[in-house]
Amino acid sequence: KFDFDDIAELRRQRAERDRQAKLRRDLDELHPVFANDLADKGFFLPQLIRLTEMDKKHALSTVCKGSIGHETLVKDLRIVTVYSDQTAEWGLQFYPDRNQDFYFVNPTDSSRYIGIDHFFDYMRQARVSELQRIAQDLGAKYFKVTMKEMKKSLFKRAMAENAAASGPLFGRKSGVKEHVESSFAQNDLSDGEIAAETTFAGHAPRRPTLVYYKNEPQIQALVDMRMDYERNGITEQHLSLRCMHSSGITEKVAANIDAAFSAMKITGNTTFTSEAQNEVRQIFEYDILF
Repeated sequence: KFDFDDIAELRRQRAERDRQAKLRRDLDELHPVFANDLADKGFFLPQLIRLTEMDKKHALSTVCKGSIGHETLVKDLRIVTVYSDQTAEWGLQFYPDRNQDFYFVNPTDSSRYIGIDHFFDYMRQARVSELQRIAQDLGAKYFKVTMKEMKKSLFKRAMAENAAASGPLFGRKSGVKEHVESSFAQNDLSDGEIAAETTFAGHAPRRPTLVYYKNEPQIQALVDMRMDYERNGITEQHLSLRCMHSSGITEKVAANIDAAFSAMKITGNTTFTSEAQNEVRQIFEYDILF
């Protein structure tokens, strides 16, 4: 069975490798982007773009005359710079405004870019809003989303163990109790905070359109059960949804962005990697009543 999404991703990766090889060969050039390049099937926007004015080097170059941006390769990360006075040519939307420097693509809408300082907050709000819409479409009478975080801590415990082994190989006799100290990691959930809570009148369900949660088995199962409510009579459900499954960015991609920023001497109060790691620890507790 062919997965067209996987095939498209493989093609994208192959195109990215080909493009990076070309950029490496042409690093001494300015890599301008023109409006007609956008119609080229071989051209695609990367996940990370920059919005700024044309710099002096590109402005003075005759080969860049009429360009609407340029490409740069930093630490194997391709970045497209969009000139702020040419945004109309690109047909992109920018959140929260056009006053940010770097933007990361919305994982569900390739024409919408989110300022990196706002990316994780935007994604959390978008997913909470979708969970609310799912509850509403399914005819819920009440729903609540609680944001919690897994806190990993290390414990030590002492225990008395009956030594079952005997003989010189083990160095102890059978039946002898030993004091054994062991360490183990345990994930606890924080108390959390309520991200959304609403009461509805309730109605017959209609199948919701899933966006951020279209590949989440728990949500898909909830929808299927509720759509068949006359047979299974579901009245309530509690789900724990790992945010990492719908975050839109991996730690590896975040690390690549941080490496590129470091090479460009761009610093901030936090790193993209640390934010991505926080996302891995976060959970949405989803309670819904029908």
